[in-house]
Amino acid sequence: MAIEFRGDELLFAVEIEDEATGAKLIRPFNQTRGGIESEAEEIELNTKDKSGADYGNVSQTLSIEGIITEGDPFPNFIKKAQRNKELVKIYEVNKRTLKAEYGMYMISEFNREYENEEYATYELEGILNGSVCETTLEELPEGAPGSDGMDCDGDDGEDVIVG
Repeated sequence: MAIEFRGDELLFAVEIEDEATGAKLIRPFNQTRGGIESEAEEIELNTKDKSGADYGNVSQTLSIEGIITEGDPFPNFIKKAQRNKELVKIYEVNKRTLKAEYGMYMISEFNREYENEEYATYELEGILNGSVCETTLEELPEGAPGSDGMDCDGDDGEDVIVG
């Protein structure tokens, strides 16, 4: 039986430089959307023997969207990396298996929006520079912390839905 993926089972993580510990994999808080797009240019073949198409340049872009959240190092890290013209190592992570693909991305767009009475959001577009590598993570980077005062007594991890 095939089990379909839900959008929340795939996420993006970014490797940042932490002054105290060196390289650290973080997960942008409150991701609302993300995607990867691959595109191949077409080269037309037309010889005496055959005609058709072959691959030209293949490019890959990614997009990540989310809500800007207090305490999340991601927006400032990306803003600074783009301003300094630095490539960013971004991982696409399968939360079920912890398998991931990563590559170095040029941040082609980083937009922040602050609409009145709406959440402040960001949108990132990145273009792959080089190739993609595969890995398996040992653990999933932590996401956004829970709301203050919402820890369950006994911390058994069980939620009770009332309604």
